[in-house]
Amino acid sequence: MDKVTSYVCDVCKKKLSSRQTRHKIYCRVSSLESSFLCAECSTPFSMGYEVSDREQSSYACEECDKVFYSKLGLKCHSYEHSNAWPYQCKQCGKGFGCKFLLKRHMPKHSDERHYKCDICHSTFKHKTHLISHMNIHDEQNPFRCQQCNKNCDSKNRLELHMTKHSDERPYTCSKCPSKFKQKDHLTRHMKIHGNISF
Repeated sequence: MDKVTSYVCDVCKKKLSSRQTRHKIYCRVSSLESSFLCAECSTPFSMGYEVSDREQSSYACEECDKVFYSKLGLKCHSYEHSNAWPYQCKQCGKGFGCKFLLKRHMPKHSDERHYKCDICHSTFKHKTHLISHMNIHDEQNPFRCQQCNKNCDSKNRLELHMTKHSDERPYTCSKCPSKFKQKDHLTRHMKIHGNISF
């Protein structure tokens, strides 16, 4: 019986059946056209990749509320609860549930920047950072601020930037009346109260 091909992976062009949709989660990217990152492991994907292309089932952690779209994502996460990491950084001791995450962590211990922007010559430790950076040079940048035209390299950075144009301060200190525009500013503030958990 022939395997039914329901689509072709837009990253590596491999023909896949519907049961193999999770393939895109692990597929490696070979070009800089990629600008979408997997929410679980930050693997980059090319334009047009949709999360809905993944396997429809989801995997919930029994110890917390986190939900993953792959068994691998759940397995990597599960080590956070047991603290029995299968992969450990020999330089700092930090543990990881997946070999990929350890590999992604290692450049933090090095000053080497192997990924260079051909336009402005900025350099990066991670390919994914270069991919995100390339949005800055795109005239049709989807992450451009509509108020001041600042180019951001990701949706998260644009949202963070937009707080500068707003008077809204949604993060309130539980110990005093102080309010903050950004969560990390509240976290930093909490240290003056001797408590960083809130």
